[in-house]
Amino acid sequence: MFLTQTVPRQREIIEVLFRHGWDYMRRLLTGGKADEPQLPTPAVLKNILVDLGPVYVKLGQLLSTRPDLLSASYIEELSTLQDEVPPVSWSEVEVLIRQQLKQPLEETFTTINPVPVAAGSIAQTHRATLKDGREVALKVQRPGIDVTVARDIALIQGIADLVARTEFGQSYEIKSIADEFIKALEAELDFTREASYTDELRQNLSVSRWFDPNQIVVAKIYWDLTTQKLLVMEWLDGVPLLAADLNNQNGKTPAVERQEITSLLFRAFFQQLYIDGFFHADPHPGNIFYLKDGRIALIDCGMMGRLDPRTQQILTEMLLAIVDLDARRCAQLTLQLADSEEPVILSRLENDYDRMLRKYYNLNLSQMNFSQIIYELLQVARNNKIRLPSNMGLYAKTLANLEGVARLFN
Repeated sequence: MFLTQTVPRQREIIEVLFRHGWDYMRRLLTGGKADEPQLPTPAVLKNILVDLGPVYVKLGQLLSTRPDLLSASYIEELSTLQDEVPPVSWSEVEVLIRQQLKQPLEETFTTINPVPVAAGSIAQTHRATLKDGREVALKVQRPGIDVTVARDIALIQGIADLVARTEFGQSYEIKSIADEFIKALEAELDFTREASYTDELRQNLSVSRWFDPNQIVVAKIYWDLTTQKLLVMEWLDGVPLLAADLNNQNGKTPAVERQEITSLLFRAFFQQLYIDGFFHADPHPGNIFYLKDGRIALIDCGMMGRLDPRTQQILTEMLLAIVDLDARRCAQLTLQLADSEEPVILSRLENDYDRMLRKYYNLNLSQMNFSQIIYELLQVARNNKIRLPSNMGLYAKTLANLEGVARLFN
């Protein structure tokens, strides 16, 4: 059915699935009888997404933020997907920049480095200097990527429609999950959205009782130059945190500075999660910079999460329940978070949490890996067919990334 109505891109997808031997999806797309679906192994799924191209790599990266949907082995594998592609030639990028500017390029910038500092599937970034001497970063959308994304979104919707006809698709509300990812992909194409997020985070972190706001930097947005396809922001001069040289910088020993930076990051993120309810949802090592003046910068606000006050309260209570190893309370709080209205056997949920938490009985707080425990909580909820809001996946992945950075750095 799917094959007989195919276009070249659909043929490419089917050929990739054939090559990697994902039997379930292969049968589904060619009109055969599809049994209970099984995902390929994490490594094979990653290779399929890489072979399908940049949009599917981006989809895989979005999936890696959803431990509420996938087990830890898939999250770990998909988290290694690199959004790196050959840069678009400067001649093409220059045309797009000129189209987006209200004034001639020569009247806006003194210089633009034609060699990008980074290139991804959606955009590439160039360093430039404004006429008044201020240095800026230009995030420029890849020409034609909007057409590519629209084409692949149509195919994702078609596949979701097919899976939705199966018992599995209905049980896991595949259509609504696909719609969430499609909205996220479409949002990636509107740079004014990322600019708004950046401004909001910058404003939130400019005031705090938990840490010194002067030590955390979020880039300033130049709104008069920013459009849906061009994001112009303050240039932050630094290196990724894990590459920082801390040899007696600022008159402090490396050990002292590492401890101070780790504390600063945790305090800044706890404010985002439990006070502001608006958080940077992708704090991997490449998005946390150590600046030349010793401050810490959070970059790339394309993926952000929100938590309403009720959810913040539940998550705070969940952390306390984990510390107390209280399986009954964990079960009650999980049901309070649940999106779906499917009946749940509470005693089974409590027993599953009790078995999960039992292995932590003899550990003190410093020995407990909280992000791992939250991943396991999500696994138990998934096994009990409890669907949690998508922001729970972002929340868990944010904690995991932050904890991972802290362990590597300090």
